[in-house]
Amino acid sequence: MSEGDRHRPKPEEPHDRAACARAWQTLRMAHERVAERLGAELGRECALVINEFDVLLALRLRAEPAARIGALREAVSLSQPALSRLIARLEARGLLARSAAADDGRSVVVRLTEPGNALIERAIAVHARTIQETLTGKFSDAEQTALLDGLSRIVR
Repeated sequence: MSEGDRHRPKPEEPHDRAACARAWQTLRMAHERVAERLGAELGRECALVINEFDVLLALRLRAEPAARIGALREAVSLSQPALSRLIARLEARGLLARSAAADDGRSVVVRLTEPGNALIERAIAVHARTIQETLTGKFSDAEQTALLDGLSRIVR
């Protein structure tokens, strides 16, 4: 056993539990504050909620102009029925268009419309400004890199 291993708390020790609780609570609170501010700004300036923004952004960032609804599930944490309802609302607002998939007429694909493209461009600017003000702007460049690296390990 190395010198460092002897002084490292075991996972079952109370100190480690307290650190885990603090890490969880801090991450949750930070997420809530950023999401609350982002939701307010997207709502005020673009009439979008965060899940709508996430779907429009996922479509905007895709190499192909259309996507199957199932492919958008990675962009937003919703069940298939809830995602379908969200897409229906965006379609009713004229931001998305649905059509049959070229390779399988039984499958449905969605794509951004011109108004959808225009709105997501505006929303991306709102998003960038808000994230900079509430999150990244609070860190130096080196701290931003460390934050992104650390959070990226969680989602791998």
